[in-house]
Amino acid sequence: MRQPTLYLPHGGGPWPWMPDGAFGPPGMYDRLRTHLAGLPATLPAPPRALLVVSAHWEAPVATLATAANPGMLYDYSGFPPETYRVRWPAPGAPELAPEVERLLAAAGVP
Repeated sequence: MRQPTLYLPHGGGPWPWMPDGAFGPPGMYDRLRTHLAGLPATLPAPPRALLVVSAHWEAPVATLATAANPGMLYDYSGFPPETYRVRWPAPGAPELAPEVERLLAAAGVP
């Protein structure tokens, strides 16, 4: 089943792990939280995997992460220590990497 392409905004910094109002006025992220929480209901079926394209990591060419258990990259600074201990043990999908690489190459992305 074909899934939609989604843009997932994340707000500023590690806001989900900080008290409301610690990073901006109270309630600043309420609409974003509601939007993100409602996304699963908009999908035709639960996805088997996610392809995440990030602008938060710069490299000379497109870089494909293929680890079975990818690590976290903390690209922010100046926040409370607990926000640097956040873990998201999402599994990678190395078996899909060759297909992603093929599709990127077919689109002219080295």
